[in-house]
Amino acid sequence: MKDMSQLYSIILPAVYAVSVIFYGFIFYGRNKKLSLAASPLIIFLLILHTGHIILRAAAIDNFPLITKFDALSLLAFFILSLELVIQKIFRNKAAGFFALILACIIQALSSIFYNWNIQPNALLENWYFITHVLMTILGYTAISISSLYALLYLLLNNSIKHRRLGILYDKLPPLRILEKMSIYAVRIGIGSLGIGILLGHVLSAVLMSSFWPNDAKVWFSSFIWFAYFAGYIISQQQKWRGRWMAYLSIIGFGILVLANITIIFIKDTFHNFH
Repeated sequence: MKDMSQLYSIILPAVYAVSVIFYGFIFYGRNKKLSLAASPLIIFLLILHTGHIILRAAAIDNFPLITKFDALSLLAFFILSLELVIQKIFRNKAAGFFALILACIIQALSSIFYNWNIQPNALLENWYFITHVLMTILGYTAISISSLYALLYLLLNNSIKHRRLGILYDKLPPLRILEKMSIYAVRIGIGSLGIGILLGHVLSAVLMSSFWPNDAKVWFSSFIWFAYFAGYIISQQQKWRGRWMAYLSIIGFGILVLANITIIFIKDTFHNFH
């Protein structure tokens, strides 16, 4: 099973790469019939990725969340899942090209640095804990997708402003739709991350008799969530739209990334992957 999982971990990013090339033909081409294959392609990748997760779990005899690279693989999976949902809601497949590129890069990094000599983690036999981690990863994924749409919004807005009506203008949805897609994703992110953090606090109260443990990652994550939540509420009350909303999303994502990089170098946390 381990050999099969290792082989699968090599094949998966290769299939992702081929899919990016195929989606590129959809994005840059003008064949409307070819564009019908966009959603089925992502569904195919999700099925393939699900098989990878199952094989990985069987190979390491644990839910595949022991290392940070397992978490990256799930991040790639959730990126595709959210993109598929948003495609169906907003009926636009063009932005999926960029989401697929992001997922491909993340899965490639995950597969390259997989560690196969690892010990099972007893916590990953607890589905309450697994739900806490999955909801947190889903929250980070949705925030990442939101910032991607915000970046596309700014690029398209700049193209229109300078009258460079190229491929982005032809393929991407109107600015108002991109803005709605970004806001929709950030709502999912705030909700999922909030649930994940709350479950973590409850689990801490049960296992450590402390609802709010003195841990760097707990403080960082809670602060980031509160900042996102407050920023979203203020932006809705003040009716910030367009570029300001896009900038807010990108800046928030930048802070999120910097905070998590900082946490990696902090040893005084029980959230380190082993």
